[in-house]
Amino acid sequence: MEDTEETLAELVNSNFLKCSSCCHDYQNPRLLPCLHSLCEDCIQKLPRQITAPAENTKSSENIPNGEVLQQFSCPVCVSSISLPEEGGSMFQSNAFIQDLCILYKYKHDTDRQCDYCKFAGKTVDAVSLCLNCHDDMCGDCQEAHHKTKITRNHKVVPYEQIRNGLYDHDIREYQTLKCNEHENNSLTSFCTDCEMLNCPQCQTSQHGGHNIIDFENALPKYSKQIKGLIASIRTRLPSIQNYCQFLENYSENLEQTKQQLLTNTQTQADSLHSLIDECKNKLQQEITEACETEMDQAKEKLNNLQIASTSLHNNAHFLNRLMTHGKPEEILVMHREITTRLTQLIKMQLDGLTAKLKIGFIPGANTEQNVQTLFGKLSNDKVPIGKSESAQLSGGELKITSVLPNVKSTAEFLLSFDSEGTDENRDIWPTGMAVTKKDNIAIVDRDNKKIKIFDSVGKLLKEFTGQNDNKIGIPFDVTALENDSIAVTDYEKENVKVFTQDGNHVLTISGFFKHPRGITTNSKGEILVVDCRQQRITVHDPKSGNLIKTIEALDQKGNRILVDPFYIATTHEDNILVTDTAAPNIKVFNMEGRFIAEYGTYGIKEQQILQPFGICVDEYGYIFVADNQNHRIHLLNPDGKLNKFLLTKANSIWHPMAVGISKKGFFMVSEALGKVRLYKYL
Repeated sequence: MEDTEETLAELVNSNFLKCSSCCHDYQNPRLLPCLHSLCEDCIQKLPRQITAPAENTKSSENIPNGEVLQQFSCPVCVSSISLPEEGGSMFQSNAFIQDLCILYKYKHDTDRQCDYCKFAGKTVDAVSLCLNCHDDMCGDCQEAHHKTKITRNHKVVPYEQIRNGLYDHDIREYQTLKCNEHENNSLTSFCTDCEMLNCPQCQTSQHGGHNIIDFENALPKYSKQIKGLIASIRTRLPSIQNYCQFLENYSENLEQTKQQLLTNTQTQADSLHSLIDECKNKLQQEITEACETEMDQAKEKLNNLQIASTSLHNNAHFLNRLMTHGKPEEILVMHREITTRLTQLIKMQLDGLTAKLKIGFIPGANTEQNVQTLFGKLSNDKVPIGKSESAQLSGGELKITSVLPNVKSTAEFLLSFDSEGTDENRDIWPTGMAVTKKDNIAIVDRDNKKIKIFDSVGKLLKEFTGQNDNKIGIPFDVTALENDSIAVTDYEKENVKVFTQDGNHVLTISGFFKHPRGITTNSKGEILVVDCRQQRITVHDPKSGNLIKTIEALDQKGNRILVDPFYIATTHEDNILVTDTAAPNIKVFNMEGRFIAEYGTYGIKEQQILQPFGICVDEYGYIFVADNQNHRIHLLNPDGKLNKFLLTKANSIWHPMAVGISKKGFFMVSEALGKVRLYKYL
């Protein structure tokens, strides 16, 4: 993790530009979510595991083409990567490596031909390169290039000097990224509202009225964020390396123990001769199997940690090089993937041992009465790893505060309904859901910009959009208040609006938000709102909307730990649960704002989440989390540990979004495109 001292020339001529899969120069390098890069063709050639939707389910019929889950393992870090059937096209190009590959070709290709002579049907060796046009030219075309009014001031440099490395930085300076939508345009600026690079045509057609700034002014914010994450990785690496050393030493000690015990048993066997040969062989087999099984486990964990360490090293080297030699737009175009990956690595849990094998040999008395007693037996047990050895594996946990009722082995489906309103002109996108005191169901239809009220069996009672100054812009989430009115977050208008269930406006809370998403209430009836732009939580008086407190969501070092928060819920103890889709996990805070615990890492296995969306808590403290991309509902115990997957694709669940508990104690979930389902789970 040390900062690189290599020059640009050294970097270009190093193995940094070699694909780790094919070991050749990168061809159209693609950036994977784990921040390793592969050639696009190499991605297509990697072995894949395909998971199809559950058969004979209505939800599978609604899955768009390309949503069949395909996975492959990164050849560098063995991370599981998911992609649609289109393969590498889902991964963005690694602009940094691509431009360095172009520079490498300029310096090493010896058979470059004049681009202009090609148009005349001639093949002439190129002697120079126009940095403005990126065209190869022969001597005659170079001379003509300098005589035209448009190109006379272009910077043309000889290939002889390029190959000697005299123009590396000049070539880098003239390299630009092209717009994917407008191929002839270069990306020239950055939209801070959309966090996207754009060309002049994009500014006009897609970013009208947005805050547009140049790359140099946009870079500091993301550069600081990435450098901070790199610094966090630096603090993470020593603990992994120390644990790798512990596992190596443990394996060596096991080998020594095994050899010593085998020697002791052989000595005992020799004293008892053939009478105890059978017993000796049996116990030696037990010793070998116990020790070697333990060694295999330790070596497997060691190998996994070494792979993780290598991955962190590779990520760090890539990012150090990117921050040292990358252009602003190259950094900015990858900032989301970088931030997501680094956050995952920082929060990565070490897969270490929870107990060590304690094995010994207890010799028996040298008599002939009982062969088993004579020969002795093994003391074969597991002992907990000491606190000093397992400190790196410890983490905060919530406390179970009640006796929990049993959960059904299979959730019982009760009913479903489509949350359709009237005069819909777009697909239904039910991002928010809440249950009122009368057991009515309030649904936020984000894309149709409506609030819809249904009764407990799915009959539409009312729909509204607000009026005049209180008209809803882009709503996201909803919560029911103690007076049975509902509060809705509106991230276009940057406020929270309170309505009666008849659609009458009661209150607007504004001035505190930049991009409000999730909303909920606590035991006092106070309104809690999570702001994804400001990465914080605010608490408001439900009657006046006045700010009661701001929870900055910081760790012990004062760093913000919310990356891309979506939904929020509270427990009976008023602990705050926030789903964070970029981490991705669930983060837990108390009402004083102290970070308590977290659940979930990136993936498809148990305790893993691809995209956590809605979250809610029932009266017993059970926690329900919608995993949108894994098509399943996590049921967690009040201590934050996984109880089971309550619902999966096998139960016809498809892209779950918002979740809730009805007044009758039934679990509810909304799905992409508008389906709402109710289940009995206790």
